[in-house]
Amino acid sequence: MSHAGLGGEGRRSLNERDRRARDYLLNRDFLPVSPESYPLFRDFKGVSILSELTPAVSTFWTLSFNELYRFIDGCLVTVFFFDGMEPYVELKQPESFCSDGDRLRGLIETLYELVRGAGLSVLRIYAVEERFLEQFTGVPGFTVKAGYSDDHSEYVYKPADIVNLSGGINHKKHTHLNKFLDRRDITLVSMNNDNRRLFLDVEREWCASQDCALCSAFAGCELRALEIMGEIYDDRYFRGVLAYAEGKLSGYLVWEQREEGRAYLHFGKGTVQNLFVYLIYLLARDELGGGAGLLNINEDMGKEGLRRFKRHLGRCEQWRKYLCVYEKDIYAKDGSR
Repeated sequence: MSHAGLGGEGRRSLNERDRRARDYLLNRDFLPVSPESYPLFRDFKGVSILSELTPAVSTFWTLSFNELYRFIDGCLVTVFFFDGMEPYVELKQPESFCSDGDRLRGLIETLYELVRGAGLSVLRIYAVEERFLEQFTGVPGFTVKAGYSDDHSEYVYKPADIVNLSGGINHKKHTHLNKFLDRRDITLVSMNNDNRRLFLDVEREWCASQDCALCSAFAGCELRALEIMGEIYDDRYFRGVLAYAEGKLSGYLVWEQREEGRAYLHFGKGTVQNLFVYLIYLLARDELGGGAGLLNINEDMGKEGLRRFKRHLGRCEQWRKYLCVYEKDIYAKDGSR
């Protein structure tokens, strides 16, 4: 599959240090992530509560983040290089992995030696789930610093709370929703393998009103990520809806439903004001049944408009994802150096 025809911003250039580190890892059985990697990632058996760690997310952003991957002791290890950021690792592990302290320590030891050999001063593991934080910070032989940011915590809702939109703060949303529910000029079409690329028309219209440099500084080019989404979209695994208003394609949502009743909203836009709110409402009500499952609509990246919108979309929880930074103890607890 050729990706030369993709639009948007391409793979980010790397500084000399990161190029050397990436080359070092490529010579040690790491492979570049590409859209063709997705079936391998998708079939990896791991349970995550974070959207960040779903197999699809790594694939969407690969051409921005110069990603590499390797399987080590049953875990999917992904290394991210993004100019202007310190390189970091993400781990997708089987559910039982963190209950085995020896396996976890062995993996951390291996990763630490690899990044040190690559010329990096510390091992940085990102998107550590809060439920596993104690295990990741208690690895013998290492000093570990852990922290998180509200900007990068993920917003999670029960679909019923989105449908109810309780609280006076949501009065305006109720008003907007009622207007959309009464409109007769809105048509919804389910996304499938034949029409999946149509959402790019909405994204390009949205991109035309944005500052590309500002958007790219947050997480790379979203248009490029959407184009990769169009390549790997398969209606056996993803679901989506296209929204037409007054006969014109004006919005879309793409989401993924995985284990334990969890749904992850990957992308969505509306070029008509408040259409995006309406589409999320319909996702919660009709597709997710307005029940007690969980809908993750990702982080706000510190953008005030996104933060205000997500905090006011019904009751929500914020799932923290931690950055753990590892340095070897000068004298390890087991007496080794």
